[in-house]
Amino acid sequence: MIQVPEQVAAVTKAQVEGATRFATFGLETTEKFVAFQLAHAKSAFGDAVTSAKAFTEMKEPAALPDIKASVEPTVEKMTAYAKGLYELSASTQAQFSRLVEEQMNAVNSQMLSVLDNAAKNGPAGTELAVSAIKSALAAANSAYDNISKATKQATEMAEANLATVTKKKAA
Repeated sequence: MIQVPEQVAAVTKAQVEGATRFATFGLETTEKFVAFQLAHAKSAFGDAVTSAKAFTEMKEPAALPDIKASVEPTVEKMTAYAKGLYELSASTQAQFSRLVEEQMNAVNSQMLSVLDNAAKNGPAGTELAVSAIKSALAAANSAYDNISKATKQATEMAEANLATVTKKKAA
């Protein structure tokens, strides 16, 4: 006997749980980005106010090099901001990839279980349809794996480039 309603209910429950995990992840990630942006915005605002005050209080043009020197740490802060933002983005992307991978594995496992049950308990000829669906799932998994590998390679290249740029700035 085919237990499709129970299996569909289990798959649906797992999908709702997965959607809840994605939503929670999205909210937590948004909170991290907002906190990061706010902290750097406060710092940048403070630096801008300090620079503006120094410029307005300048009595002689000879003080201009000193004001310019006080702005240079701002460039370093901007570089640190960009690096921090990249690191937060890379971490978020890695966590999101793991979450997607877990969800895909769970869905595939559940789908294969439903298909196997349907093949065992279904009418004659069901095996052919099940085989076709399993082939489509395998193709989709293969495509996902290829995309995932390409994304990881691009991330590694970007990290290497960022490390190189950061080393050059420090030198």
